[in-house]
Amino acid sequence: MSQMDLTYSYALKSPSQLENAEKAFGLVCLGELFTQLVGEHPSALSDEQQVVEQVLALLEQNFAANQNRPLRVMLNDLTSQVFGSLKNADQEPHEFNPAMGLRGVSRFASDIGKFGFVFECKVLKQAIVEKNLPVEIVVPFVRTSSEAATMIDLLAEQGLCRGANGLKVLLACQLPANAILADALLAYFDGMIIDVDNLAAFTLGVDFEDAALPYTFNKGNEAVRTLILETVRKVQVAEKPVQILAQETDTAIIELAEAANVELIFH
Repeated sequence: MSQMDLTYSYALKSPSQLENAEKAFGLVCLGELFTQLVGEHPSALSDEQQVVEQVLALLEQNFAANQNRPLRVMLNDLTSQVFGSLKNADQEPHEFNPAMGLRGVSRFASDIGKFGFVFECKVLKQAIVEKNLPVEIVVPFVRTSSEAATMIDLLAEQGLCRGANGLKVLLACQLPANAILADALLAYFDGMIIDVDNLAAFTLGVDFEDAALPYTFNKGNEAVRTLILETVRKVQVAEKPVQILAQETDTAIIELAEAANVELIFH
């Protein structure tokens, strides 16, 4: 089986991607779309409803072109460094290691992160209630089972109750802890998307974009492969959907997905 025989789609991170009618999009990344569309910190939006409508229009456009796929939308997993680069981001904390700081659930539960979380929930709620779009929420950067429970509660507080009217909430498996605790985490989530870039970086303790490293590291490393395969097995045993998010150049990961019969999403 070749790469072209695989079932695969792409992650939507930029409005311009929708101009390519030949690409199917299996994951919408709200964080990247927001930064490209707005460029302003969520706490300082001058016209929030206008921005909500802009993002809603992109979701509608994407669904119209991909009606045979679930509309899986990932909440932002951006760091304080990225948010700090936006306009009017004076309140954003300066972290020594932002990749391991306020991200995902810890950010959504924080005072500074609540603005963006509430905004994203407003977008998703309107997409579901007003536009009748079959949204499935993907939650990034969940560090513990306790955070998983917190996340479900935070969504419910915004009117996005897991299970209500069939609403599904999936986990972005980005950390070794997610893979190790997959069985427990699946009690809170309806499936997983394995984010290879983040999982490999945190498994090996490597910044793959750091040119100062004296030699290269491989995302197909045995430790990374083991975590991916174990996660796939656990999710499949639970009879829930699983996908792998990777780069088109990650040949070893593509071969792994092919052998495991898992759908791919490309960055």
